[in-house]
Amino acid sequence: MKTGHKLYWAFFLAGIADILILDFVTKLLVVRGYIGEFIFIKDFFYITKLHKNDGIAFGIDLPMWLQIGGSLIILVLLYQIGSDFISRKDKPSMFESWLLGTVLGGGLGNLLDRIVNGYVVDFIVLRPIPVFNIADIGITVGLVLLFGTMWLSSRESKT
Repeated sequence: MKTGHKLYWAFFLAGIADILILDFVTKLLVVRGYIGEFIFIKDFFYITKLHKNDGIAFGIDLPMWLQIGGSLIILVLLYQIGSDFISRKDKPSMFESWLLGTVLGGGLGNLLDRIVNGYVVDFIVLRPIPVFNIADIGITVGLVLLFGTMWLSSRESKT
């Protein structure tokens, strides 16, 4: 690995670790009952007790073997994309490297839940979205911001 790549890899790995640790700690606190119901905005945005999600995104029901196998394939592909992205000649920003890490970290967090528990621990409610967790935030916000920054970069390079 070239020296110039190390900083980008550090941000990528930090993104993975940031989401994995935050996701693990919050899920542990919810499962153990240290975080209970907390209302931010009544009937709209609140923390709920443990919600066991045995499906995939939006509660879609699939067999567990397919959820785990599909998640593994997606995560391997994401890692390869991230590796190629970081190693390319025209470097992404360090922020983009970190965002890609958050997406991978979120996927790993939910995969670990599926393997260990047989379900994903969800506890954040933002109506009308189904109940979610920190890993889901890492995946969703990470992808939106990553595509947004890439789009803005491509627009700036054209002008």
